[in-house]
Amino acid sequence: MQRTPDLDDAVQDLAETVGRRLVLVDDTMRVVGYSMHESEADRRRLSHVLAHSDAWRPPRTAGEACCVEPVPELGDCLFLRLTDRDHRIVGHLVLVLGTERVPADVRDTLVAAGPALGDLLALRGLRAERESERARSLTVDLVTGGPECRAAAADALVAERILSASGRYSPVVLGTDPRTASPGDGERAALAVTATLDYVDRASTASAAGATLPDGLGVLLFPRPVVQPRLTRILEQPQVAGVRAGVGPLVGLADVHRSFERARLAWRASCFAPQDHPTVTDWDQVGLDGTLARLPLETLAVDELPSPVHRLLTADLGRELLTTLDRYLDAGGDARQTARSLGIHRSTLYYRLDKLRTAIGSDLSDGRLRRELHTGLRIAQLAGLGPWGDR
Repeated sequence: MQRTPDLDDAVQDLAETVGRRLVLVDDTMRVVGYSMHESEADRRRLSHVLAHSDAWRPPRTAGEACCVEPVPELGDCLFLRLTDRDHRIVGHLVLVLGTERVPADVRDTLVAAGPALGDLLALRGLRAERESERARSLTVDLVTGGPECRAAAADALVAERILSASGRYSPVVLGTDPRTASPGDGERAALAVTATLDYVDRASTASAAGATLPDGLGVLLFPRPVVQPRLTRILEQPQVAGVRAGVGPLVGLADVHRSFERARLAWRASCFAPQDHPTVTDWDQVGLDGTLARLPLETLAVDELPSPVHRLLTADLGRELLTTLDRYLDAGGDARQTARSLGIHRSTLYYRLDKLRTAIGSDLSDGRLRRELHTGLRIAQLAGLGPWGDR
């Protein structure tokens, strides 16, 4: 029994029939298949199409099966519309003409082959969507499921070649500021996941997986360290404005759920203190803020802070005095270094410290008090309390 050709075979068979080099693009104008390109000139044209087709304007084929349109650096190209059985456009067959005119018999042969190619391309799209949904489901199971669910997901991700068996994996959490939640936040996180996976798919043959979690956060999983500048560039796109990322430590697949939790804390810390952390924040870089991000910072009240910090924040001292105290504690109580970092005279510093001592009602030389003040002030900054917010 003669087997039914798959899409790649069908494109190659059609190319042999018409004696032309053919390229197949999907509905986003990305190349998904092509026939053999044997000559050096053919390969140059193919390289150009592979690099630039997704930036082309979709051809005007809504009203006719095919059309000829000019493409920069290639000349005229014939675009044959491919549709599914519901007559939705699923892609185009492309024939680079340059300055050539397409012969009538070639055009007729291509048009006649259009319906079968459309069915095969639609079928491939359905298979790809099923595979993507499978990858999303396994990714969610890996980071949120119970022990047995996580183990099964880890095995399947590698066995089904969704992720390579690298031995070390890095999860990434994506989301917007949790204090300003809006209906579109989950959509932006999902767009950020899609944009990153699309970039990986276009720019390399490397593997990656991603999904959107029920709480609206996005998650990515890489079988390698995350290149933070590259991910930052993706998150600078207008459609994902406001999305920030936390990166977990490199771990084995069985421990990804733990690294995912650290990635989530790094993301939270970066949202609560964006001035101190980059758009893409690594757990190993976030420091104490990552631990403090475990607190319910969105709902924390002033009276839940240590008493000395509570007294400071309710004394209406203003940000200048509290910043002075923070710098003084950063400097380990070194007055000279503190004055230099603030750009003030030491007599001014001592005057401010006296006002702070009076408000606290304790001596700033006490080590335990300093610890409470330093940590408490940082919590207040992250939670937006006192002069750092309106609560």
